[in-house]
Amino acid sequence: MTTLLSVVIPTHNRAGYAIHAIRSLLAIPDPRLEVVVSDTSTNDELADVVLNGSSHEFNDSRLKYFRPAEKLDMTGNHNAVVAAASGQYVCLIGDDDTIVHDAVLAAEWASKNGIEIIAPNVVANYAWPDFRSRHFGDRHSARLYFSREMGKISLNDSREALLGALQGAAQGTDGLPKIYHGIVSRAVLDRLHGRSGAYFHGSSPDVSGAIGLALVSDKFVVTDYPLTIPGASGGSNTGRSAMNTHKGALSQESQTKRFETYGWSPSVPRFFSVETVWAHAALETINRAAPEIINSFNFVRLIAICRVLHPEFGMEIGQAQSELLRSTGLPAPILSKQIAAEAWRFRKSRWLHFIKRSLIPTAAGGRLHIDGLGTIYAAPEPLARHMLRRGLRWDDVAKSLETQCKTDQG
Repeated sequence: MTTLLSVVIPTHNRAGYAIHAIRSLLAIPDPRLEVVVSDTSTNDELADVVLNGSSHEFNDSRLKYFRPAEKLDMTGNHNAVVAAASGQYVCLIGDDDTIVHDAVLAAEWASKNGIEIIAPNVVANYAWPDFRSRHFGDRHSARLYFSREMGKISLNDSREALLGALQGAAQGTDGLPKIYHGIVSRAVLDRLHGRSGAYFHGSSPDVSGAIGLALVSDKFVVTDYPLTIPGASGGSNTGRSAMNTHKGALSQESQTKRFETYGWSPSVPRFFSVETVWAHAALETINRAAPEIINSFNFVRLIAICRVLHPEFGMEIGQAQSELLRSTGLPAPILSKQIAAEAWRFRKSRWLHFIKRSLIPTAAGGRLHIDGLGTIYAAPEPLARHMLRRGLRWDDVAKSLETQCKTDQG
């Protein structure tokens, strides 16, 4: 049978999570699903379980597990795992995440209706038992969260999404077409590879992929229907960000080490953080695929955000500001005034978020949740029961978009 959906997982030294993620995918009883795992681990822990273990779960023809012969960094591993997929559609997830069976149904619907990209918003997510945050400690632990609002769907313009992201300094993938937890046709991925030479560039594959897809597509579907379940584990970037430890020198992180001496984008502060990594990945992708729009990137906002969130890297931020001053030719007082204004707007948005969040001072923040789930393997079943109770089905959500499109055309 032809593979409809390939779910691809790049992993590195995280067998304790990846084993359960793979198990959860193979538990989906659909022969049109393929699971591809590229393992760059320096140990054999995952290989021993998947290839040599006694469990019948991994003896599944739908599983394609391999260890790249060459040494790859994170971005290289992401490129390798997408290249190995054979499905008509591809969904990239982390090794502590999973999908639900509705994702296969969504790929089937996309194929029948000529949809190249489905980008689900995060409306269900799982926190592993070892997840900790600065403000709530372990109170998210072993918990599956649901948003109260689910089921909306729309058809969005890729160009508008791209320009909006660049004006926001590419701080994440929200509002963009995406392959990370998205469903993307092989045809559009091949266009991206043909135009830029790879599926991902720079130090953040998820942001690079989203920017790249926006460059080579016209429209994409956005939905609040949960097709995947992102996981947050203690050893993940999400977990480190929650503890505010996800920052440092470029040379200290494998994700950015190779860019320390070459390839770091001008006017992006030269230190490792979520904000700088996202910006670098976006700019690397644009430089390869559409250099003519590089001036649409809001460097002023990026520097302002870094000044608010990472004042300890003042020297690196000042160097980036000097680079921006030279490239724009603006008088120094005017550029400084622009950065100060952006910093004020950013602080204001953070204050408003903090005030809103403090009105519900619990870990859940008013979200619905189920406790006591030991691994991501346990998450899809209670999510399916929750959707059933609410009367939400993928077919109904998809039909609502078809009705919207017919109304717009009429």
